[in-house]
Amino acid sequence: MTDRSIACMLVTHLPVKAEVRRYPHLRGKPVIITESYGSKDLVLDSSAEARGVTAGMPLAEAMARCKDASLIQADSPYYNGAFDKLIKALELRSPVVERDGLGCAYVDLEGLELMYGGEARMIASLLQAAPTEFNPRVGVAGGKFPAYVAAVTTKGGRATRVPRDSAGMTAFLNGLSIGLLPLSWANKTRLHRFGIHTLDQLSALPEGAVQAQLGTAGRRVWLLAGGVDNSPLTPHRTQQVVEESLTFPSPTVTWTPILTGLGTLLGRAFARPEIGGRYVRTATIESRVYRLPPWVKRFGFKEALGSRDRALFALKSRLDSVTLPGPLEDMKLTLAGFTGESGIQTNLFSDVRKQEQLKEMMRQLEALLGGKPPIYQMKEIEPWSRIPERRQALVPFDP
Repeated sequence: MTDRSIACMLVTHLPVKAEVRRYPHLRGKPVIITESYGSKDLVLDSSAEARGVTAGMPLAEAMARCKDASLIQADSPYYNGAFDKLIKALELRSPVVERDGLGCAYVDLEGLELMYGGEARMIASLLQAAPTEFNPRVGVAGGKFPAYVAAVTTKGGRATRVPRDSAGMTAFLNGLSIGLLPLSWANKTRLHRFGIHTLDQLSALPEGAVQAQLGTAGRRVWLLAGGVDNSPLTPHRTQQVVEESLTFPSPTVTWTPILTGLGTLLGRAFARPEIGGRYVRTATIESRVYRLPPWVKRFGFKEALGSRDRALFALKSRLDSVTLPGPLEDMKLTLAGFTGESGIQTNLFSDVRKQEQLKEMMRQLEALLGGKPPIYQMKEIEPWSRIPERRQALVPFDP
């Protein structure tokens, strides 16, 4: 077994918990957070009191099941900001922290036991890093996947350590669902049709048989089902931001003073030495609204912008179609996604040999999407194999 020690911190239903933290009167009530996908409104998250409602469900069906639920439009920048604060708190406890999506983080525990005076105190410190409302759960193991499974299967505010020996690991995973594996819905359905419902059932199969059915993902999930995960931790890279704010003399719903204030904030931001001739990819505007919840809008620019006037022009055109929820009391502007070049789109294939341009493109996409972009490339694994699925693998693109 590996000598590594990794903790998985998991905050379930983070959007709901973040909203309850912002609006305490929602505590103990049915809450549904919705997100629009084109013309469809779907459930992003829901509280335990909204019985029968699950993530991904159409809003109409959710409201039919829970008519008295409070509806909240998803505020992704707020949720990510709340989780980023937790990541920063974890980084004060360990030098290596990986952010794996909203609500899940992995922490390298190597060498920390001596500093904290034992594993129990170390884990207690991790739990205390999160706000009380988040009620996090922690799993500790020799790899990321078993640590995640331990976190999923423990109670809020508690921690579970996976046994270090092989027999203990096997006993811990026995009977747990294959639904925990990072597999597509189609592949999980295929396994269920074969009568494979648990991790131990999958790991008991020959590796070749699993790979023949699941292709390139087969070997990885076969190893994970046995508790083997040697994938390294990727340290979280804090995104640099520039923030400026102002308070209006009186609450306003008139666009003229609002756009004037926005121009002032952009002028201050682009004059900051942190930007110094660089370009930006995203802008977020936040305002307190008189007697209403805060108003937040996040804008991604198709082409990175390097001046106050160009940014103001781009934001004005986007704000033309926006309806204000009420009188704005103040305004906070956050610029992020900095790049050294204008970011004008180029032909990917003609510039494929220019590694620096590819790296810059990936950084810009990461800033624009708020996470690692879903771009993959084919790599040869076993070109001599008679099984087509084993010759090549689809791996995340990393220039």
